[in-house]
Amino acid sequence: MDMDDPHEWLTRRAAARQLHEDLGLHPETARRLLVAGLLGRPRATSLASFHRRDAVDAFVAAQLARQPLPQPDRNLVLVRVGNGRVRLGATEQHQLDRLADGWRMSGTWRALCRAVVAAGGPPPGLLITLSGFVVSGAEILGAEWAGREGLPRGDPAGSPLLTRFQLRPPGPWFDDWHGRLLPSKRGGAALRVWPLHARPPWERPPRERQAGRRSLG
Repeated sequence: MDMDDPHEWLTRRAAARQLHEDLGLHPETARRLLVAGLLGRPRATSLASFHRRDAVDAFVAAQLARQPLPQPDRNLVLVRVGNGRVRLGATEQHQLDRLADGWRMSGTWRALCRAVVAAGGPPPGLLITLSGFVVSGAEILGAEWAGREGLPRGDPAGSPLLTRFQLRPPGPWFDDWHGRLLPSKRGGAALRVWPLHARPPWERPPRERQAGRRSLG
């Protein structure tokens, strides 16, 4: 694509404004999605970062189409991250390393993740969401306790929920999820589990959601 053609490119500010006007996204949310690379890799200059106009238009069209979410073919783990956890330009392995640590999951769910892989089933999928949009993904090959032993009771570093994942890049299944908006609400756990053949977390009745929240910390 010709960088000299101004009609083919949008500055990051202009792209964020279009996402705000066409989809109602908060300008800061739009900026975060662009920085995370959800709409593709920008062209950076000394003055600004530029995004492809056709990529912005395609993203807007896909969101307005409101296609139903895919039917999962595996257990899914949905995690919410803040700005900066997913970095555009990081190598694939560096990105996976950044996403492997810092989660809270019960020992029961960790055991389930390991058991599925040991039995030859499809590895659980990890969907990384930023402002509700799936910006990255991986497959979970292992889940281990990441706390420290021998600490005083109540020390956060010894929590039984601290979890580290062993990750690998996602397979073709992830293509259907990338860029999709998952229903969510403010607050709540940063990690939610969507077991295969179960209703998604946002469709569970309040009592079931509360039980799941206790198990995940």
